[in-house]
Formats: sequence, C-alpha cells, structure tokens
Amino acid sequence: MKTCTKTAKDKAKVEIYSVLEKDMKISADRMDRILAKHGVRRDAKALQRAYRLSVGQRIMADIRDTDGKREILAARTENGTEYIVVEACNDPKVLGQLQHKLRGCISSLESTSGKVEKRQRYLARFRQRLFHGGKAA
Repeated sequence: MKTCTKTAKDKAKVEIYSVLEKDMKISADRMDRILAKHGVRRDAKALQRAYRLSVGQRIMADIRDTDGKREILAARTENGTEYIVVEACNDPKVLGQLQHKLRGCISSLESTSGKVEKRQRYLARFRQRLFHGGKAA
C-alpha cells in the first residue's frame, strides 16, 4: 500500500477546516471519512508499529504509585525515546527535560482550561439575561 502524500493531507486539512468553519465541530467519523476520501493512509507495517507503540505507551502510563502519580515518563535521549522510571533516574539532563515537558503540558492545559472557563462564564451570563428578560440579576 502506498502512503499518502503531503498534498493529500493538505487537501484533507482544507476540507476539515471548512467543516469546522461551517459547523464549529467535526465528529471523528466524519474526519476519518474525509481523510480516507483524500487517500490519507500508511502502509501496514507502519500502522502495526504505531499501534504497538501506542499500546506500549498506555502500558507505561498505567504504571502508577500508591498516590496515583505516574512512575514512568517518556524522554528523548541519545537512544531515541526511552521510558524512564522517575525514582531511578540520576541524570539531571533527563530530569530537566522531563520537568520542562511537564511544565509545557501544564501551561498549555491551563491556557485551554481558561478558554473553556471564559466560554462557560459567557454562556452563564447569556442564559441569565435570557431567563431574566435582559436584566442582570
């Protein structure tokens, strides 16, 4: 099976963005149909590898301490991506990299959470005005 080209991905992206612009949402099924229509695919060997790595990542993510905190985190090292037992890591460079990655994730999630909270406040004010005849309570 031939893998898809950048052009196929770009055409699918344009169509997906068009759906988002029109409907402000897209289902995973519809996105899949659009990607399939434009020939976005990978060869079977690459798909199997990606699937196995995904399963392995979930296995690593499931390993938790008694407080529910992850015991193992992924880090890029000179050997590629490695899963590191945090409590056993003595490499300051790797620990710094893990901390930087975590802070980036936290910052991104906080920013996105703020966007959701802002929308929730807007909708609450809108509903309040709607149900109270335009007056703020």
